[in-house]
Amino acid sequence: MKPTITWIVLANARTARVVTHQGPGKGLTALAGKTWQAAEASVPRDKAGVGHSSAGPGVAAVEQSDAKLINETRFAKEIVAQIATDFLVKKFNRLILVSGPHMIGLLRAEIDGPLSAALLGEIPKDLSAQSLDQIETHLGELIAI
Repeated sequence: MKPTITWIVLANARTARVVTHQGPGKGLTALAGKTWQAAEASVPRDKAGVGHSSAGPGVAAVEQSDAKLINETRFAKEIVAQIATDFLVKKFNRLILVSGPHMIGLLRAEIDGPLSAALLGEIPKDLSAQSLDQIETHLGELIAI
């Protein structure tokens, strides 16, 4: 019988990686080639909310976009797109998201279709810098390690 493979995505706003679990008693293993680094956010150089007026020498109010949020959303899309591709070719059966509440919301917003059915659970904590042994203690609520 083929083991049930669970991918655990450990993410924050700057980095993400995948660890895998292949059944009770097997522990966690870092998955080679499944790490991501977010691009640097481009910060506007003008004063926030102020731009040069096109009608004369004055300044006018300008709506500023949140470069940090745009960058984090783009990063979440990149992560989910690659994971969804791997799910479609059956590299794993179940998915667990482990990230801070803000990033977990961005990741969850990008998950749809078949991948949403594979989502086993979420842990709203940033454990991305923790060792695999420490992460195992938090996963015990969702899967048998």
